[in-house]
Amino acid sequence: MKTVVLQPRGFSLIEFMVAMVLGLILIGGAVSVYLAAKRSYTEVEQVADLAEHGRFAMFTLNESLRHAGFAGAANPQDIRTDDSLGTIVDDCDSPAAAAEVANYLWAVTATGGEAFGCIKDARPDTDVLVIKHVLPRPLYDADPEDLSAVRDGTISFPDALDDKEIYVIANSERGLLLDGADAAPDVREGNEFALGVAWPYRVQIYYVRELTIPTLSRRVLHWDAGAGAMAMTTEDLVPGVENMRVRFGLDSNSDGELDTYTDLTGATGNWQDVEALELFLLLRSATEDAQHSDTKTYQLGDVAVTPADDPDEYVPTARRVMVHNTISLRNPKLMIRGGR
Repeated sequence: MKTVVLQPRGFSLIEFMVAMVLGLILIGGAVSVYLAAKRSYTEVEQVADLAEHGRFAMFTLNESLRHAGFAGAANPQDIRTDDSLGTIVDDCDSPAAAAEVANYLWAVTATGGEAFGCIKDARPDTDVLVIKHVLPRPLYDADPEDLSAVRDGTISFPDALDDKEIYVIANSERGLLLDGADAAPDVREGNEFALGVAWPYRVQIYYVRELTIPTLSRRVLHWDAGAGAMAMTTEDLVPGVENMRVRFGLDSNSDGELDTYTDLTGATGNWQDVEALELFLLLRSATEDAQHSDTKTYQLGDVAVTPADDPDEYVPTARRVMVHNTISLRNPKLMIRGGR
């Protein structure tokens, strides 16, 4: 019987090439799946960030606007400034000046990046919104729930006035804007500010700040430890906000009901008739996507923005979302219905 011995041999060139081609196809498929998954993840992450930033920006503006014009029991028009009120560092020009409580709502469009004399870094041709109000954290002469508490005319409940705050001390007839470090008026009955209550005062000026990534920012009335005085300082809130536009709802016949919405031109000179706002924000992602091209047109109230037509101002490879909200101004509405 003859024994056959099989000699080992390697792959032929053709087999080797076929194996390489199949391997490259598998690797290419895996890479394609990875890149598609990464692109999808990046897109979802950017959209989620935009949605979150939009919600936070609207929430912050909404909270401020709902308090606009709130001055305790007094009408903002009936609040005067204490003669001893200290100079406010980097204060804004009228009507945004901190001491002008009566101008509790105002807006302009930034020209050349400037607004109200105190803002030098605004994004050109975006709206700047002024909001003034007091915080709903009143301080009293004594516990209002305790009828037997001693009332000596000095505001001290639940705390004394903070010397690093500005307050509005007001009753139902009038109010006084003063430093917490200054002598407060006697609020016992028979005096000018009888039964007056002290409310911490706030000024907020919202605008789009021209940074590498445009940002929703605000100038706020705040204690400046370095200057040892109250000052208007800048806070950055939400990155990626490229534009802000506002339309105003007017009650022209003082019946407490909206008659029309208008832009800044129509609102100027009629601020006491404004009782609602339409707020538009255009947000962009912080990172660009070379494979994305934004060809949409965004309608921000009366202004249309097409990033692809203006690449010098708007990065066309960034993803965007526009958010819009209508906000009723409760305090102005009450003042209008009450005949101011």
